[in-house]
Amino acid sequence: MPDFFNEFERFFEQHMMGEHRKRMKEVEKEEKEEQQMEQQERKLQQNVKRLDEQDAEDPFGQ
Repeated sequence: MPDFFNEFERFFEQHMMGEHRKRMKEVEKEEKEEQQMEQQERKLQQNVKRLDEQDAEDPFGQ
């Protein structure tokens, strides 16, 4: 009987938990990439705002 439980535990670890861990790593990677994209978007919005303010102060860039 102990062999059955050992085999079952090994099977569960390899086939169930292994896939779960792999998928969780993919999800974490995607979340990190999404956060980086959001940061880049905020920086771009700040740059656009700054350029708009410069253009309002001096529309001809002089």
